[in-house]
Amino acid sequence: MSILLVLFGVTFLLKKTEVIRPAIGLGLILTPIIYFYLILEAHTLNIPFTDDYNLLETIANFRKETDFVKSIEILFEQVNQHRFAFERIVMLIMVFITGTINIKLQIFLGNLFMLGILYLFFATFKKEQISWYYFIPVPYILFNLVYYENAFWGIAAIQNTPLIFFAFLSAYGLSRQDRKGWIIGLLAAITVTFVSGSGMLAWIIGVIILFLQKEYRLLFQWLAFAAGIIAFYFLFDYYFIPTNGEKPWKHPIFNTIYVLGFFGNGMYLDIPHPSATSFYKDMILCVLLGAMISVVFFVWFLRIIILPKLQWTYWYLLGAFMFVMGTGCMFVVSRPLSNYLMFGGSIFSRRYMIFGVVIIATMYVAMIILAKTFKTARISIAFIGMMFFLVMNGLSYFMSLPQMRKQYEELSLDGFYYKNFATFLTTGIHFGDIPFWNHPTRMKELVTLVEKNGLSNLYESDLFPPHQQVLKQTENRREKYKGKVDVQIEFRENEQVIPPKSIHFLAGEQNGVKPSYFVLVSEKYTLLLPALPKPNSFSAFVKTKNYYDRLYQYTLFRTKLPAGKYELWMMSEKGENSGQWESKFTGKKIFLY
Repeated sequence: MSILLVLFGVTFLLKKTEVIRPAIGLGLILTPIIYFYLILEAHTLNIPFTDDYNLLETIANFRKETDFVKSIEILFEQVNQHRFAFERIVMLIMVFITGTINIKLQIFLGNLFMLGILYLFFATFKKEQISWYYFIPVPYILFNLVYYENAFWGIAAIQNTPLIFFAFLSAYGLSRQDRKGWIIGLLAAITVTFVSGSGMLAWIIGVIILFLQKEYRLLFQWLAFAAGIIAFYFLFDYYFIPTNGEKPWKHPIFNTIYVLGFFGNGMYLDIPHPSATSFYKDMILCVLLGAMISVVFFVWFLRIIILPKLQWTYWYLLGAFMFVMGTGCMFVVSRPLSNYLMFGGSIFSRRYMIFGVVIIATMYVAMIILAKTFKTARISIAFIGMMFFLVMNGLSYFMSLPQMRKQYEELSLDGFYYKNFATFLTTGIHFGDIPFWNHPTRMKELVTLVEKNGLSNLYESDLFPPHQQVLKQTENRREKYKGKVDVQIEFRENEQVIPPKSIHFLAGEQNGVKPSYFVLVSEKYTLLLPALPKPNSFSAFVKTKNYYDRLYQYTLFRTKLPAGKYELWMMSEKGENSGQWESKFTGKKIFLY
């Protein structure tokens, strides 16, 4: 990537190299996109995760329902304040074509909508007749792992990225100011309403755009459709969830800062943010970036008011700005703060960062258009944007790949944990916790239903015998594990206020053989924990040119392990991809009480 960037710069200095500039520019655009999808392919599994099971259940219920009205109720079934009809329709199409639901394919399809968002930005440059070279930085901010939850979680992938795409498509359609565009905007607005609750913002944005365009006839038609869709949304089999929390206007300063932090959440680093008595630096940057985005939006809005004649690009970017900023306002209204955002705590999930990166891209495109007639300013914005986006892109992969790897390995063990202990490794604070508030039968009935209907392969994903047989079938008592092994107690402060005591397992390779699992064996339990390669520090990464160390580790909160006396074994694969396992005793014993 850096080589391509240097070569691209050289083509502006050496006239003889101009001929290869388009090819290098295209390579710069494609590189982050291809790398992003390759990372997705390597780090995703066809195994449901938490709320995925809820959607799978409704698909199973829909398929066996024969009454039309009840089928519609299932299709539009409420989840919190949302109606996930779009997600269910996508899954039903998948079932119709393939006979099952492939979560990995679902994740890939959801993330493909980012290409649609990218294209709308490209079309904006093209309409403004700005060289496509200024477009090169945009893929670097859109295709990264800042929002990695959307990259491994089925429902998040099929919700958040399509949500933004259809909202932007609606604004794009209305911006064209013709009948065909209005129909595109209308259909996109209807779709986005049933992707997520915040999709209803598309109707409000449509009203604002059509009013400012003075398209009053189309505005009244828009309002009529909006009234019908919103009436259906709230009157058809809907219940209002009461909220007893504080109102955002009770602390206007704190919540204004909060909403600015949401706008700039692309700067929210993938590090723990437990509640503190001092400000986190990255969260200060979130607020400052959010303030900058707000200023650019204000300038953009003023130009729309002042300029007598506008390209459709102005209306489109206005809609893009308003949707993400409106989503941020809805987010703050639903969970207001009574203190400074920068003190940390349970604030943002990584999936919300997708809104942050998209609005950064929107701001960049708007700034390039604002500087259209000022060549020096335009080049400066492009150069600074490229450097900033490149650093953010690289930093997101460097910091978040271990989280992707951890989720991948833990998810691959969920089948083992559920079959043996009716719990998941990926979910819950305590050993034995299950989704849906630890209801005694809810999860069991749900898993049985989706497995029986062939919609999930949770059981099939378990590659191990019953936990009592794991050691009997894999043990090698003739020799001990000769690699380095250590167990440490750590105290990890966290946003979820989980008791901080943690168990940290560490192991090295044995004669070049990589450990795959830490195996805890007691009279009652045999527990498998993934041995994850330890990421190098940045300095070690630069020195060795290797992302991972040759050590393997796993850390989990003490509450995720049941009490008991355990022997620690290491399990490795006999030969690469052989599917045969061998466990060796480390000589270490652990007492948990």
